[in-house]
Amino acid sequence: MSLKLIISDLDGTILETEDYHRRAYNELFKEIGLAVTWSRQDYMDRLKIMGGGKLKEVFSWLDRSEKEYSSFKQEMYQRKTRLYIDLITADLSLGNLTLRPGVERLFNEIQKENVPLAIGTACEKKAAFEVLESALGSIFLTSLKTLCGGDDTPHKKPDPAIYLLVAEQCGVAPKDCVVLEDTNHGMKAALNAGMKCVVAPSEYAMEHDFTGASLCLKDFETPHFLTLKKVNALFA
Repeated sequence: MSLKLIISDLDGTILETEDYHRRAYNELFKEIGLAVTWSRQDYMDRLKIMGGGKLKEVFSWLDRSEKEYSSFKQEMYQRKTRLYIDLITADLSLGNLTLRPGVERLFNEIQKENVPLAIGTACEKKAAFEVLESALGSIFLTSLKTLCGGDDTPHKKPDPAIYLLVAEQCGVAPKDCVVLEDTNHGMKAALNAGMKCVVAPSEYAMEHDFTGASLCLKDFETPHFLTLKKVNALFA
């Protein structure tokens, strides 16, 4: 085994963006006339629901026929995604949102040493491209080996599908991959794929159990810089 590919998650790993999903839902509620506001705790409770469960709950609040759910889910998902992108890109442009500590330095080192870097995220692919371009620039996007989003597979983390798909598209065996993650279900997806996983918990994942992680840090700067050398050492 040797390091041949680094795969990074997006939300919570590159940017502290999990709360932007909550804010986007709250904006969506206003638009459709619901007097509901999810607090941080409300949203943390719902993060346990993967794969569309949140919109199923929202639909249950409305006096609508079950046969309308499919079109409702598609329409609301697209609108919520647009709100999420707009909130993030606005805050990035204003300097109210920045990369998590150590991300830019680590990515620069990875690219300087010509180690392939890819993205595997539950975020819709189009949204991921827009957010990453706003945060890291178009040159970074073109340097990626691949980017797989939540719409590339119906199976959500902790299912390993997204990371196995990234590895397959890059032509790399899972055992030669390291995943950068921020949550328990993301870590499990990586481990279930047979990959190593470095975890830097995001604000919504501080209480998660990271037993089994190859390495767990506060962030990529703390308690020490995460370097490519230290990532390579996971294979020693």
